[in-house]
Amino acid sequence: MNGDPVIHRDVRSDALRPALARRSLRLTSAPYVDFLHIFYLEEGQARLETDGFQRELSGPALAILPPDAKLMVVIEAGASGHLVGTSCSLFEEAIGDHAETNSLRVFFTRTTWRESLNRGEAARQATLINGLASELADDGHGSRMAASALLRLFLLSTWRICGAEDVARAGKANPGDILQRFRQLVESHFARQRPVSFYAGQLGITTDRLHSICRRNLAKTPIQLLHERLTREAKLRLKRSTLSVHDISDSLGFHDPTYFSHYFKRQTGLSPAAYRLQARQLDESSNGAASASYADWP
Repeated sequence: MNGDPVIHRDVRSDALRPALARRSLRLTSAPYVDFLHIFYLEEGQARLETDGFQRELSGPALAILPPDAKLMVVIEAGASGHLVGTSCSLFEEAIGDHAETNSLRVFFTRTTWRESLNRGEAARQATLINGLASELADDGHGSRMAASALLRLFLLSTWRICGAEDVARAGKANPGDILQRFRQLVESHFARQRPVSFYAGQLGITTDRLHSICRRNLAKTPIQLLHERLTREAKLRLKRSTLSVHDISDSLGFHDPTYFSHYFKRQTGLSPAAYRLQARQLDESSNGAASASYADWP
């Protein structure tokens, strides 16, 4: 079987066996300088250290460790665990473009930990770690496709185990941060026509709170903002592309060009065909009027 001989430049999976003495690991030596690391403490004691911060951990525990030149993991004698690391490129490849993608991307930018894993959580992490380690064990034969798939499962499992704390923080975040994250989510998902409840769930808040924040800060409801973004994209594609109305309808998640036409006319007062004709008759300088992003969002 052909493998990827350079897969180890993008991912690591290191077993940490019990030792007689304390060990200190710096995670920023080459080629791991920009790696995201996940530390799984199976048994024993360990400590996370960086400028002005220390955190004691007791196994079984998980810690998410974004790149930090000054971060050190101190593993006490007798402790065991595993260290998984991934480059930014393989991380993006692993999380792909799915409903959970943006939440995963945001979640793994912060140092986070979770202790007291239950038996099922610990067993699930151990199984996924062992699978990734086995894939990487045979130099020259590890498959990037397999490593990416296993890493995706491991990242998703880690997020689910540790994500409750992240959701709680999101619920207490200030309105400006919530709006910014809402905007990012809208940019990623508007063409899939997700309901407002989907966005509230991704943000870790209720639909009522999201509605209140949007109304108070933007004088618009979440659904109005979603419709505006979708309509702006439809205008751009009608104006600047050669795609048929049917194809544009399909690309924006409608799948029924008649419904798309009715929707577009409700939003703009013109049918898609009439808008396209009118737009092409205008001077080129007016093309900037339809922005692909929310200029009025903070």
